[in-house]
Amino acid sequence: MYLIVDSKGPDLVPGYWENPYLSLVFIFFMIIGVFFINNLFVGVVISAYNKEIERQGKIFLLTSSQK
Repeated sequence: MYLIVDSKGPDLVPGYWENPYLSLVFIFFMIIGVFFINNLFVGVVISAYNKEIERQGKIFLLTSSQK
């Protein structure tokens, strides 16, 4: 984030705190990126769980003594 905030442009020497608004863009990108990746991960886990329920029945997580 500090490299983004200190950047001026291509072929220019970076300066201290040149683009402070880019820090907000970076933070929003990280928040939305984390939510998006988390949503994909949870979606895949739930999809795999639902496929196993359809394939083996609702009691596939129980041991033989619990059944």
